[in-house]
Amino acid sequence: MSEFDLSQPLLIDESLVVEFLLDNPDFFARHPSLIKQLRLPHKEKGAVSLVELQVQRLRDKVLSLEQEITDLMSVASLNERIYHVYVDLLPDLMACDSFAELQHRLSRALVDDLGVERVSLRLSHQFNLEDLSPEYGLEKEQIERVRVTRLSQQPHYFGRMTKGELELLFDNTDDIASVALMPLGNNAELGFFVAASRDADHYVAGMDSLLLTQLCQVISSLLLRLVPLQSEQ
Repeated sequence: MSEFDLSQPLLIDESLVVEFLLDNPDFFARHPSLIKQLRLPHKEKGAVSLVELQVQRLRDKVLSLEQEITDLMSVASLNERIYHVYVDLLPDLMACDSFAELQHRLSRALVDDLGVERVSLRLSHQFNLEDLSPEYGLEKEQIERVRVTRLSQQPHYFGRMTKGELELLFDNTDDIASVALMPLGNNAELGFFVAASRDADHYVAGMDSLLLTQLCQVISSLLLRLVPLQSEQ
């Protein structure tokens, strides 16, 4: 068999080489000496053997998997903490005797224990809000505008909001980067529950909303007990 002159360019379609290697995955196992001879470009080391490249890629994959495991453990730990805060909060809410106490317990649990920046309840004017501060009330048109703009057909909204929207929902909008907007009632007919964070990635589309949804169901029931409706004046 004649020897190849490796100093001359290989006159062959590279795609044929790729196809051949794909069809013969054991090629380098049958020709182990080639593995040590092949040199591949490397950004930091100049050139490395195929073995070195494979080892480095395996190391990188292991590091990536370790980081994924660490991230998952962090998320699991945070979820467990959130779960316990909610479990402890619900009985406290059920014992509330006033809207002010409801606000206080929500703020203490979510702001003090979970690090949320602010919590806000904005109620429909179908409630009698004479005994509450004016900022707690939203006109029907305001509720409908926020509902259509941010909720549409979705059960909640997680993400960023405009300054005008934030001013409608919070007394102070400083340092608010992301919000969780939850309707109170099926179509926000009772108003909104809103939680805000200074972290833009704290509330993002696609995150789980089960605990917040359950919390808002409880809040909706409590509002009907704690705040009189207009017809009850």
